[in-house]
Amino acid sequence: MLIVFAFVSLLSLANSYKILGLFPFPGKSHYAVFNPLMVELAQKGHNVVNYNTFPKPHSVPNYHEVDISECFRLPAKVGIDQMKDMARTGFSAVHLLFEFIPSYEEISTCKPLMELWNTTEHYDVLITEAFNTDVFFLFGEKLNIPTIAFHTNVPLPWHSQQMGLPNNPSYLAIQWTGYLPKMSFFERTNNFLIFWYSLFMYEYECRAKYDEMAPKIFGSSVSKMKDIASKVDLMLVYNHFTYNWPKPLVPNVIDVGGLNIKSSKPCPENIEKFINESKHGVVYFCMGSLLRGETFPPEKREAFLYAFSKIPQRVLWKWEGDVLPGKSDNIMISKWMPQRDILAHPNVKLFISHGGLLGTSEAVYEGVPVLGIPIFGDQRTNIKSLEANGAGELLDYNEISKEVVLEKIQRLLNDPKYKENAKLLSDRYRDRPMSPLDTAVYWTEYVIRHKGAPHLRTAAADMPWYQYLLLDVIAFIVAVLVAGLLIIYYTTKFILRAIYGLICGGGAKKGSSKSDKKKRN
Repeated sequence: MLIVFAFVSLLSLANSYKILGLFPFPGKSHYAVFNPLMVELAQKGHNVVNYNTFPKPHSVPNYHEVDISECFRLPAKVGIDQMKDMARTGFSAVHLLFEFIPSYEEISTCKPLMELWNTTEHYDVLITEAFNTDVFFLFGEKLNIPTIAFHTNVPLPWHSQQMGLPNNPSYLAIQWTGYLPKMSFFERTNNFLIFWYSLFMYEYECRAKYDEMAPKIFGSSVSKMKDIASKVDLMLVYNHFTYNWPKPLVPNVIDVGGLNIKSSKPCPENIEKFINESKHGVVYFCMGSLLRGETFPPEKREAFLYAFSKIPQRVLWKWEGDVLPGKSDNIMISKWMPQRDILAHPNVKLFISHGGLLGTSEAVYEGVPVLGIPIFGDQRTNIKSLEANGAGELLDYNEISKEVVLEKIQRLLNDPKYKENAKLLSDRYRDRPMSPLDTAVYWTEYVIRHKGAPHLRTAAADMPWYQYLLLDVIAFIVAVLVAGLLIIYYTTKFILRAIYGLICGGGAKKGSSKSDKKKRN
């Protein structure tokens, strides 16, 4: 037995790689997607060094975190008024994305990052976020290792361009439009304009700024952002066609939506008791990790309190305040709640949410209907996707009133079609050949084993946009057709003139000869 154990240990050591994670963007919901993969890679026996802004204690000996939270920060909690300022769609939402670009000061003064840039330590692969953060791809080039980009949603327009993804705005809706694939003429027009505007803004508000700041931080020899992005070997995206709709993918873009969903466990005793003793089931109300529920205006808060007082179900409300004025007896509040475990409980009948992708994914996985109150970002699209699948409804924040909230909650609780559709969606979401976390691990190891994965990259990724759109070919064909038509036109014109000249010129000669004869006579 000892010999077998020693053999297995040596085999594991032989297949162990050193993996670098680099996640500077200080969004907790973003990091909740990346962290499970990094921990799982360590548990598989790999040595993982993870630079991030949300380090926490762990028990995995070969998993090492480097805290960079002092370098990159967002507000820990915000109120509804602040969040509404970010509640932008369409063209305005494009600008919002680039307001979060890491600055020159944040990067250049971040001591851990500068130490990493100058390290002589060997790594086998870099895993970093793909968002508006291309500058961190430079670490893969500097360390001479493959790069895996990881995005927390469906690919953004510039990701599609970088990876060579088909991205036809006639049926692929941009995340921040709130459109579904079957768009009206107006929606397709708007989606088309926003798509190209997004690429334009990315080029001049993100890539150009990085091209300016990167040489100042890392030295004049660094590559241009366009060139460095083209060296990304693989992209993992938090996406699944069951709720984010089918999209054409290329071999080096891998769907791993749901990889954060772990096995559920019993809730804390007080919450478990509260749920179990509810004869009519439980409604769970949570507006995410960033938005403070206590900042709802009084009239909005009272609308929910009124609705909850009129239903027989109990309510679990993630409420950051110490007290909830007007709370009825069927409501339990807490500043923190184990969302994953609550949604997995069979007695939970409805999830009231802001529509964040992680919470939406957990609800889809467990087959729980959702009443979504989208505030910003992709939330509206997530909720509208559930609504289109018959597994939820959208509640516009500006339409919140006692009557509207009560009517929607009662409909979702009492009409069995919502639960049935949520269950169908859950069955489709779970039915995969491999779990999303195992899929992410496999492709990470694949890239390492093959020293990168350029063989997965399509030629489209390296084409200029005018070649990708076949504009040069179209121009050539149009030029040939125009030239051909001109040749035919002028040839025909020349022939007709010649014929006309022969006919008319011959007649004139005959006429003149006859008149000459008459004169002579």
